[in-house]
Amino acid sequence: MTFLAILVLLALGWAVWKGKLQKQQLPPVLLGLAGAFLASRGSLLIGVGAIAIAAAWYHGLTLRLFGSDAKHGKTSDIDDARFLLGVSRFDNAERIRERHRTLIAQNHPDTGGSAERAAELNKARDLLLDDLHNKRL
Repeated sequence: MTFLAILVLLALGWAVWKGKLQKQQLPPVLLGLAGAFLASRGSLLIGVGAIAIAAAWYHGLTLRLFGSDAKHGKTSDIDDARFLLGVSRFDNAERIRERHRTLIAQNHPDTGGSAERAAELNKARDLLLDDLHNKRL
Protein backbone atom coordinates (compact mmCIF):
# COMPACT_ATOMS: atom_id res chain seq x y z
CA MET A 1 0.00 0.00 0.00
CA THR A 2 2.88 2.36 0.80
CA PHE A 3 4.41 1.65 -2.61
CA LEU A 4 1.14 2.59 -4.32
CA ALA A 5 0.91 5.86 -2.34
CA ILE A 6 4.49 6.76 -3.29
CA LEU A 7 3.76 5.93 -6.93
CA VAL A 8 0.66 8.19 -6.94
CA LEU A 9 2.59 11.06 -5.31
CA LEU A 10 5.38 10.69 -7.87
CA ALA A 11 2.84 10.76 -10.70
CA LEU A 12 1.26 13.93 -9.29
CA GLY A 13 4.68 15.54 -8.87
CA TRP A 14 5.53 14.69 -12.46
CA ALA A 15 2.22 16.16 -13.69
CA VAL A 16 2.88 19.43 -11.85
CA TRP A 17 6.50 19.54 -13.01
CA LYS A 18 5.53 18.99 -16.65
CA GLY A 19 2.73 21.58 -16.44
CA LYS A 20 -0.06 19.07 -16.98
CA LEU A 21 -1.56 19.95 -13.59
CA GLN A 22 -1.58 23.32 -11.85
CA LYS A 23 -0.49 23.47 -8.21
CA GLN A 24 -3.90 24.89 -7.31
CA GLN A 25 -5.51 21.70 -8.66
CA LEU A 26 -3.64 19.40 -6.27
CA PRO A 27 -5.93 19.72 -3.17
CA PRO A 28 -9.11 18.52 -4.94
CA VAL A 29 -7.18 15.71 -6.64
CA LEU A 30 -5.75 14.59 -3.30
CA LEU A 31 -9.20 14.81 -1.69
CA GLY A 32 -10.62 12.62 -4.45
CA LEU A 33 -7.83 10.08 -3.95
CA ALA A 34 -8.45 10.08 -0.20
CA GLY A 35 -12.16 9.55 -0.85
CA ALA A 36 -11.40 6.61 -3.13
CA PHE A 37 -9.14 5.14 -0.45
CA LEU A 38 -11.82 5.53 2.22
CA ALA A 39 -14.48 4.02 -0.04
CA SER A 40 -12.25 1.02 -0.76
CA ARG A 41 -11.65 0.52 2.97
CA GLY A 42 -15.32 0.29 3.84
CA SER A 43 -16.30 3.90 4.60
CA LEU A 44 -18.42 4.08 1.50
CA LEU A 45 -20.59 7.06 2.50
CA ILE A 46 -17.66 9.23 3.57
CA GLY A 47 -15.57 8.15 0.58
CA VAL A 48 -18.23 8.85 -2.01
CA GLY A 49 -18.99 12.17 -0.32
CA ALA A 50 -15.33 13.15 -0.48
CA ILE A 51 -15.16 12.17 -4.15
CA ALA A 52 -18.26 14.25 -4.94
CA ILE A 53 -16.86 17.28 -3.12
CA ALA A 54 -13.51 16.86 -4.88
CA ALA A 55 -15.20 16.64 -8.30
CA ALA A 56 -17.23 19.81 -7.70
CA TRP A 57 -14.17 21.63 -6.32
CA TYR A 58 -12.01 20.57 -9.27
CA HIS A 59 -14.69 21.60 -11.77
CA GLY A 60 -15.10 25.03 -10.19
CA LEU A 61 -11.36 25.49 -9.99
CA THR A 62 -10.96 24.59 -13.66
CA LEU A 63 -13.56 27.17 -14.59
CA ARG A 64 -11.78 29.79 -12.49
CA LEU A 65 -8.34 28.96 -13.90
CA PHE A 66 -9.20 28.53 -17.56
CA GLY A 67 -12.36 30.60 -17.97
CA SER A 68 -16.01 29.84 -18.53
CA ASP A 69 -15.38 28.56 -22.06
CA ALA A 70 -13.86 25.41 -20.52
CA LYS A 71 -17.34 24.52 -19.25
CA HIS A 72 -18.82 24.28 -22.72
CA GLY A 73 -15.83 22.70 -24.42
CA LYS A 74 -15.42 25.73 -26.69
CA THR A 75 -11.82 26.79 -26.56
CA SER A 76 -10.49 29.84 -28.25
CA ASP A 77 -6.95 30.37 -29.45
CA ILE A 78 -6.13 32.15 -26.18
CA ASP A 79 -7.43 29.23 -24.12
CA ASP A 80 -5.40 26.82 -26.25
CA ALA A 81 -2.32 28.98 -25.72
CA ARG A 82 -2.92 29.04 -21.95
CA PHE A 83 -3.27 25.27 -21.91
CA LEU A 84 -0.15 24.79 -24.04
CA LEU A 85 1.98 26.94 -21.72
CA GLY A 86 0.26 25.75 -18.54
CA VAL A 87 -0.76 29.19 -17.30
CA SER A 88 -4.08 30.47 -16.01
CA ARG A 89 -5.98 33.57 -17.01
CA PHE A 90 -4.79 35.22 -13.79
CA ASP A 91 -1.07 34.84 -14.53
CA ASN A 92 0.93 37.92 -15.43
CA ALA A 93 3.43 38.52 -18.24
CA GLU A 94 6.36 37.46 -16.05
CA ARG A 95 4.75 34.07 -15.34
CA ILE A 96 3.95 33.56 -19.03
CA ARG A 97 7.56 34.29 -19.99
CA GLU A 98 8.83 32.01 -17.21
CA ARG A 99 6.69 29.06 -18.39
CA HIS A 100 7.70 29.73 -21.99
CA ARG A 101 11.41 29.69 -21.09
CA THR A 102 10.97 26.41 -19.20
CA LEU A 103 9.07 24.70 -22.01
CA ILE A 104 11.21 26.05 -24.83
CA ALA A 105 14.34 24.77 -23.05
CA GLN A 106 12.79 21.28 -23.13
CA ASN A 107 11.42 21.50 -26.68
CA HIS A 108 13.98 23.57 -28.61
CA PRO A 109 15.35 21.89 -31.74
CA ASP A 110 18.92 22.36 -30.49
CA THR A 111 18.13 20.21 -27.44
CA GLY A 112 16.36 17.44 -29.33
CA GLY A 113 12.90 18.98 -29.61
CA SER A 114 10.96 19.70 -32.76
CA ALA A 115 10.87 22.98 -34.63
CA GLU A 116 7.07 22.73 -34.90
CA ARG A 117 6.62 22.45 -31.13
CA ALA A 118 8.99 25.38 -30.53
CA ALA A 119 7.03 27.46 -33.05
CA GLU A 120 3.75 26.58 -31.28
CA LEU A 121 5.21 27.64 -27.93
CA ASN A 122 6.49 30.93 -29.37
CA LYS A 123 3.11 31.63 -30.99
CA ALA A 124 1.28 30.88 -27.73
CA ARG A 125 3.59 33.20 -25.78
CA ASP A 126 3.15 36.02 -28.28
CA LEU A 127 -0.63 35.58 -28.34
CA LEU A 128 -0.93 35.68 -24.54
CA LEU A 129 1.40 38.66 -24.16
CA ASP A 130 -0.51 40.56 -26.86
CA ASP A 131 -3.79 39.72 -25.10
CA LEU A 132 -2.41 41.05 -21.79
CA HIS A 133 -1.17 44.21 -23.52
CA ASN A 134 -4.59 44.78 -25.14
CA LYS A 135 -6.37 44.34 -21.81
CA ARG A 136 -4.23 47.07 -20.25
CA LEU A 137 -5.14 49.58 -22.97
